[in-house]
Amino acid sequence: MRRVPAVLPAVAWFVAVALGPAPADARGPAVRTGSEGLSSVAGLLAGRRVGLVTHHAAVSSDGRHVAQIVAALPGVRVTALFTPEHGFDGSGTGRLPLPSRAPVFSLFGRRYQPSRAMLSRVDVLVVDLQDVGVRPYTYASTMALVMQAARVSGTPVVVLDRPNPMGGVVVDGPVLEPAFRSFIGLYPIPYVHGMTIGELARLYNGAFGIGADLRVVPLQGWSRRMRWADTGLPWVNPSPGVQSADIPSYYAATGAVDGTNLWNGVGTDDRFRVVLAPWLDGAVLARRLNGLGLPGVRFSPIALPHPRTGRLWSGVQLHVTDQAAFRPLQTTVHVLVEIRRLHGDQLAFRRPRRGQYLFDRVWGTSQMRRDLLRGRSAAEIIARWQPGLARFARLRERALLYPDTPFAEEAATAVTPALPLPAGPPGVPAFGDRGMDE
Repeated sequence: MRRVPAVLPAVAWFVAVALGPAPADARGPAVRTGSEGLSSVAGLLAGRRVGLVTHHAAVSSDGRHVAQIVAALPGVRVTALFTPEHGFDGSGTGRLPLPSRAPVFSLFGRRYQPSRAMLSRVDVLVVDLQDVGVRPYTYASTMALVMQAARVSGTPVVVLDRPNPMGGVVVDGPVLEPAFRSFIGLYPIPYVHGMTIGELARLYNGAFGIGADLRVVPLQGWSRRMRWADTGLPWVNPSPGVQSADIPSYYAATGAVDGTNLWNGVGTDDRFRVVLAPWLDGAVLARRLNGLGLPGVRFSPIALPHPRTGRLWSGVQLHVTDQAAFRPLQTTVHVLVEIRRLHGDQLAFRRPRRGQYLFDRVWGTSQMRRDLLRGRSAAEIIARWQPGLARFARLRERALLYPDTPFAEEAATAVTPALPLPAGPPGVPAFGDRGMDE
């Protein structure tokens, strides 16, 4: 396992550079992150060795990194850092700028969970990771695997909650089927789940049986109808491809074409805003999609040179006009169905040498691919999700921390214990998947 020395004080310098100037807002931020409520668990952390599971995007409303906040607590020593995919600084190296006594352990690549030896360095684990609200985004999987390891070792886990950039209302796409568990989908949740990472921790721990000693420190001032722009919080790109606060909505829609011979613009300034192929007729496709009147989105034709070959790829650009109305996965189904109708077998799915189709792992089911090949309508495909979404809604309700009300009303502020726990954590699947934001 690679171990990289690091300096915690250097976090302040690094985050200041990453953030740039703070936004001017005389009113101050509307939302406070979980890291700003750490005083509520000060008794648990006092005199303890703390392991931080985090990355550079874990900043508070005033731009402080969680490592600074934790290290400033009386009697607390940060003795290890654990980083997700893309490492601490988003480069994939897992490195902090300068050396220090606290080692940094990567939880992506050779190892996805902390080992017993790693956990022997810490008494409490504190998790602060910025999720984007989409199941294949791997940070929530890292959190879940840390929680599994912590349950085995008897190490308490504190999850510091952060906002879902897409808000907490929209739930869309098929629920993951158990046969398609992987690092880009560990548990049976929809593609777009409408939960914060703290709520996911409660769901995973209770409904899905991890059974860790879990505490979630919630956000203050957040409610489900908030988008990131409503929070007043600084935006720090949590990974290389998510370069602005509006990208998660696009990523949710066009990240789902991974595993086909379509391209979503990764490697360009238009990443995730486009669906392209060398053989697509963008003008016709845009006209047909706009004729459907899909909620919250419009389409325009576009062509881009592919960065690897310079060849021109054409297709459509998405313009999300109303994030509250936009349904990313339903939109993707309509796009794929229309492409299939226009171009037939030119829409193809990459066949792996062994194992499952990547497209199936991304969607969490093979039904989507098979329905497309059979020429099913978008309405038929979407209708298949509804029973699973109804079952998920009942599980989800018990794990929610924040009211489904206009965001002028105050969200919950108390530390919330885990749900009642069924017995036995699930097994860990074989991995090898990367996130889809590069």
